[in-house]
Amino acid sequence: MKKIISFILLALILVSCESSKTIVNNLDERSANEIVVYLASKGIAAQKIQAGSTGPGTGATNLWNIFVDEKKQVDAMTLLNQVGLPRIKGTNLLTLFDGKSLMKSDKEENIRYQAGIEEELKNIIRKIDGVLDADVRISFPQAQEVGFTATQTPKIKAAVYIKHQGIFDDPNQHLDSKIKRLVAGSIDNLSFDDVTVISDKSRIADIQMIPDVKTLGPRALDKEYVKIWSIIMTKNSASKFRTIFFTMIFLILIFAGLMGYLIYKFYPEIQKKIKASKK
Repeated sequence: MKKIISFILLALILVSCESSKTIVNNLDERSANEIVVYLASKGIAAQKIQAGSTGPGTGATNLWNIFVDEKKQVDAMTLLNQVGLPRIKGTNLLTLFDGKSLMKSDKEENIRYQAGIEEELKNIIRKIDGVLDADVRISFPQAQEVGFTATQTPKIKAAVYIKHQGIFDDPNQHLDSKIKRLVAGSIDNLSFDDVTVISDKSRIADIQMIPDVKTLGPRALDKEYVKIWSIIMTKNSASKFRTIFFTMIFLILIFAGLMGYLIYKFYPEIQKKIKASKK
């Protein structure tokens, strides 16, 4: 009887919980938001849940996992693979030359200085309305490496990559010239003509939300997931889980009390019958 009751209660718990599966792990918040928005545009409600951080201290970055409904797991992964999400990130020069070595060479210091300038320019360009992301690469040739004489000045070149929402499609904005002037004016001996700007319109900018899809909308996107022990579920399911769990505990206590009462009530009589049968 006890096993039957436990089985029924366990089945009720599993039915009441909306199961969700993780499709991507350990993303930075920007990448996680990009995936959530893209899946929402395709009619799949996704939720990001914090997984941890990259390390201790104020410089640590929070990492996120992406969860979708179990029935939509394969569809979500297929859509992400088609558009190359999440984006693959390589190692940059600041990571390779992190400044932790005891003996720092002049070349290492120079690389870190150049990478710092590039990072500053990227942050400025990202402030432009309509720019989603930017990357800057600057070539600082060394005179002794390229055979320049003392009277010649090494030629500095720069390349700028812009991911935008379509702002470059408007010729009246003159963003190409503005960015070239910005980069050329930030670096000594860099000519306006030696700055190359490459623009790329984001596919995410063309996303159209689908309000009629049942899996999308305020209720689906407002779902918040919580973790109880090793089970991931929505907050609504968590309340059902707690109700059923404590009900199960209550019934088990009643059952245990009833069994204790029956043993207390009938055990002496059973003992008397056993002794009488032995005589």
